[in-house]
Amino acid sequence: MILPGSVRLCLLGAAMLASSRSNAGVWGMQPTIGVIGDYNTNAALINVPNTAEVGAALLLDAPTVYTADAFSFTVLPSFRISNAQGYSTVDSDYSHMNVKSEWDSERSTFTASAGVARDSSLYYQYTLNGPGGVERNSLLGDVAWQRYLSERVELSADLNSQHVRYGEAAGAPTLTDYKYTSFTPTVAWTNSERDKLTASVNFGLYNSIPGTTQSKSASLQFGYSHQLQELWSWSATGGYSRALNRVNYSVVEIVDTDTGPAFAIVPVRVESTQNSTVFLGTVTHQGARLTLSATASRNLVPTGLAYLSTQESVALNASFAFSPRWSLTSGVAETKIENPAQQQGAPDYSARVTVVTLQTSWQWTEHWTVTASAGYVLNDVTSSNVNVSNNSVSLQLSRQFNRIAF
Repeated sequence: MILPGSVRLCLLGAAMLASSRSNAGVWGMQPTIGVIGDYNTNAALINVPNTAEVGAALLLDAPTVYTADAFSFTVLPSFRISNAQGYSTVDSDYSHMNVKSEWDSERSTFTASAGVARDSSLYYQYTLNGPGGVERNSLLGDVAWQRYLSERVELSADLNSQHVRYGEAAGAPTLTDYKYTSFTPTVAWTNSERDKLTASVNFGLYNSIPGTTQSKSASLQFGYSHQLQELWSWSATGGYSRALNRVNYSVVEIVDTDTGPAFAIVPVRVESTQNSTVFLGTVTHQGARLTLSATASRNLVPTGLAYLSTQESVALNASFAFSPRWSLTSGVAETKIENPAQQQGAPDYSARVTVVTLQTSWQWTEHWTVTASAGYVLNDVTSSNVNVSNNSVSLQLSRQFNRIAF
């Protein structure tokens, strides 16, 4: 597969930083291997009569880190190998490989990261391509820079790019291969130990791989974060976004010619706009044993649909540590995705995804951990009257090895 230019740049930057400092520092690896058994009532999230499934998988993670005085390089491979066939279920196999380089100076930080992944479209917001999930191949690249001009003033910039391709749908497809690149410069001012103000601008370019559709977006946002007290904090960011959309397609028309009426293929270009407020609000409580967080957001995001999608999300999460070895986490989240119609008169795409999770982990010994979890997923594609859900339970046993230095 040929890598996009921006992703190649991120890989090159990470490799150059790693090679330039590989003579001084320490490499270390701390692998984890696990086995998991799961039960799903509708693993494929299909809208037809189905039977429950029992599955098993081997999980492999081998984070490898190189550290020097002012430099670090991280490799994060992660794999799931199971008895599932294809990539059409929530328990499908996945292969993820991410690398990241970071260089720190007295006032500046520069990072370059890249990643490649193969998994299911259900892995991200339980997105269906037509009637079900399909294979998803993605390339990601990111370059970020941060600079403290003084103790109070901070500048940062982030360039991000992603290239995603989907497998062929069993029926009429709803997802399209796409490329998306965004650039976000930010200025921040620390007013006090508890208060911080930010202002940022974002520019994005979203193209479907065939070139049929395109979105050009820009947004301006202002933010404020405040530490209420030792345990509580909140932050809010809000602004306005505008996206210019266009679609190219062809229609067959009857035209007059010298020899009489004839059929002709006529190219058509339709342009539209998406104007919306964007925001992100978060409230967190960080205690010695109890952690709480509540988040609400609205933004334009790439989802594989015709244009950039308006995504609204609300999430509540909680975790409690009964002891240093035993913890309980839970969460509920709802995400609403809307995408304009490509042609006049066609319906807009609209979907709502609700996810409920409950998980408990017990560190049996220093290296062995047992994790039990239960979940519920509801995917309601209101634009096509598709409503599917899945209940799941799983039990995982994992073994973390001692750090290997080399």
